Amino acid sequence: MKLQKLLRFNRTTIILVFAIILLGVLSWLGVQKFTSQTVEPLEEVDLPFDAEGPYAILSPRRDGNALILNLKRTASYDSVIYELAYTSKVEDTKVQGTKVLEEGEGQGNGGSIDRGVQGTIDTKDKKGEYEQEILFGTCSKNVCKYDKGVENGTLTLHIKKGNKAYKMVTQWYLQKPDIALGVLTSGDNHLTYKVDASREELSNVGFSIINDLTGVPKLPAGKTALGKVYSLNVPIAKELKKGSVTLELAESPSPDVKLYRYNQSKGDWEQLDTKIEGSKLSADVSGAGIFAVFALKK
Repeated sequence: MKLQKLLRFNRTTIILVFAIILLGVLSWLGVQKFTSQTVEPLEEVDLPFDAEGPYAILSPRRDGNALILNLKRTASYDSVIYELAYTSKVEDTKVQGTKVLEEGEGQGNGGSIDRGVQGTIDTKDKKGEYEQEILFGTCSKNVCKYDKGVENGTLTLHIKKGNKAYKMVTQWYLQKPDIALGVLTSGDNHLTYKVDASREELSNVGFSIINDLTGVPKLPAGKTALGKVYSLNVPIAKELKKGSVTLELAESPSPDVKLYRYNQSKGDWEQLDTKIEGSKLSADVSGAGIFAVFALKK
């Protein structure tokens, strides 16, 4: 009798041990499957332009040592990471405190050196617009060290929405209007703004910046954008005098195509009295803003 009880006890123990081991193996396999699914990186898709998508407007700080990044139409996105890349003079080679993408030591090319700053925009509150100041250098204990001779670069946005990831790259060009003698250009030279002002008035403006956009404010009814859209801005409380704007397309447009300027203070597009010469469109304009070429939507 005791032997039978002992055998039954051992058999029950063996079954329980086997069940526990089997449950542990199945649990481990489940964890491995879940982990492999969650850590798999998202494939990032290049998004050069989406009229209804997010976009970034850049403005220069008064002293030219920083940019103001203003992100628009971001409410539906889960995260935004920005990367600002630019070149500076070799004389300023040691930057501490900011996350530098490329240290640049020994990488100088013709008196310049590559720089990069990375940051994250907190989008938890799902706002439609975010603003961030980006320094050309770093500050520590109220002492700032700035990169010198910064003129142009790129802004890359890494944006996630659910299980989708996008990369958006724009080009920017920072200029002093008085040094440029009032002729401001985009990084690709396809947009030119000639300012009707004296050198003293241009000097008072300080800095200007032109960057191309990955999206645009709400388009006028029945219109579609042709080619790149550009934003021209000066520091807050400064004003760029009237002048003439020229925008060059890849090919000659039809006669119904027009230049438009978005007046941010009014929040509206205004059609400009456009002249077309080959692939170039030009018009007189009253100041800075967003410039685009619109055609009738087919």
